[in-house]
Amino acid sequence: MKIILSLYLVFAVILTQFFAAYFFSKGRTSYRKAFSAVVLGVSIYLFGYLMIINASNLQEMIFWNQFQYFGLPFIPVLWLIVALLYTKTIYSLSNRMLILLFAVPVITLIIRQTNMWHHFFYTSWGIGQCFGYSSLHLDRGFWYYVNISYTILCLITTIVIYIIGFLRNKVGSTRAHFMVFLIASFLPLLGIAMLLFSYERMCIDYVAILMPITLLIISYGILKFDFLEIRTLARETIFENNLAGMVVLGPGKIIVDYNKAAEKFFENINITLNNYPIDRILKNEPKLLEIFGSEENQDYSLVIDGEERFFEIDTVPIGNLQDVNVRMLKSIRDVTEERKIQRKLKFLATTDSLSGLYNRAEFMDLAQMEFALAKMNNEELSLLMIDIDKFKNINDSFGHSAGDEVIREIGRMTKNNFRKTDIAGRIGGEEFAVILKNATLSEAEKVAEMFREAVSKREVIYGEDEISFTVSIGVASIHGDNDIIYNIEDTLKMADDALCKAKAKGRNCVVTYADR
Repeated sequence: MKIILSLYLVFAVILTQFFAAYFFSKGRTSYRKAFSAVVLGVSIYLFGYLMIINASNLQEMIFWNQFQYFGLPFIPVLWLIVALLYTKTIYSLSNRMLILLFAVPVITLIIRQTNMWHHFFYTSWGIGQCFGYSSLHLDRGFWYYVNISYTILCLITTIVIYIIGFLRNKVGSTRAHFMVFLIASFLPLLGIAMLLFSYERMCIDYVAILMPITLLIISYGILKFDFLEIRTLARETIFENNLAGMVVLGPGKIIVDYNKAAEKFFENINITLNNYPIDRILKNEPKLLEIFGSEENQDYSLVIDGEERFFEIDTVPIGNLQDVNVRMLKSIRDVTEERKIQRKLKFLATTDSLSGLYNRAEFMDLAQMEFALAKMNNEELSLLMIDIDKFKNINDSFGHSAGDEVIREIGRMTKNNFRKTDIAGRIGGEEFAVILKNATLSEAEKVAEMFREAVSKREVIYGEDEISFTVSIGVASIHGDNDIIYNIEDTLKMADDALCKAKAKGRNCVVTYADR
């Protein structure tokens, strides 16, 4: 009998060692880590029992019994944690919860290792005979019953959690997952009952006998349903390894879960995520706190390694929207490249590629808006029409590429010689227009004259040629409170009439509409 039981336990220890390594290597999710710890604890417990039944004296038996308690007190609470995390009863473990759950197991470990000084756990011990082999016979102290009560409480709670999960899930395969867990949780409870009521007569650790069967049931579930693997892969693919940062907020906006991308995002602003309320974590980041406290989707920008990056922070409610304790998933997506593409597309759609100024369509849209604002606010607004003098002669004499370079130079000069608030565009082949905000006709005339003079002094180097050129400018102005209701087309027409007058006067000059 001793040989059979020893072989049985050797097989069980090897099996538990394999599963402990297997589950630890298969993923980074919390419940998988807890399950690996469960299997490791079972391995320590079974190995200790194997050594007890093969020990040659009482002292060796007592030593290996002490060894068992490095794993035994932690098995039920770890199994409870697996249930809580697997069924999503909780999303992560706070430090407070860990202390609460592991208080009794840690105290049990300490009391068992120091039992020879106080006898709180076992009051006496001796060697008993069972089926032809020696086993350890122990008289139980009061803390033994405290520990066994806590173990039973953990196992019953675990069973209740899986029963609720079984009843709530209607899918057959998912219900089968929970049934496997239920049976696996029930067998250790049965072993404890047998241990409490018949150990005095038989000296057999029924929990150690039934634990390998529990592991075989779980092994069957893994091979049959692959339940841990499927859920782990799904979580790692959708949540853990998602490029978007994900933060799950529970009741009271406490962070209950987050992925690697979210952790990296917050590291950029020197914030460490943990299971605290979001208002405590983001107390020094009011803008971000406002976004995380809101249920609306919002944008957020952040400078990382000297580059401004843009993020979309979306909100997905989890559960009943009418529930005051509704959970929320905050998704943090880096949209910097998208924004760059959008800006590039907008630039291409609104900008003249040769001059770098607004194209005609965009200029007219912006000019119309400024015209309407000037009328609304009773402000003055001036418009310049600029034409490159004898531009056809430049193309004919130096080539169209040289003409293109002249247009580029006019674009550069326009950007550098007018205010940032002014609006400039290329509205024709060699024609340009500039809106001067809050500028009277006389002020606009002075600005135009300065620009004309600057252009007359500029030369474009094209190959070996030095190309000089001039511009003619027509200026028109409106005032918002004028009784005559002008529109943008009328104002353009007035500036164009003034431009024609400038050309008629011999070009390279400025003419205002009032001068006509």
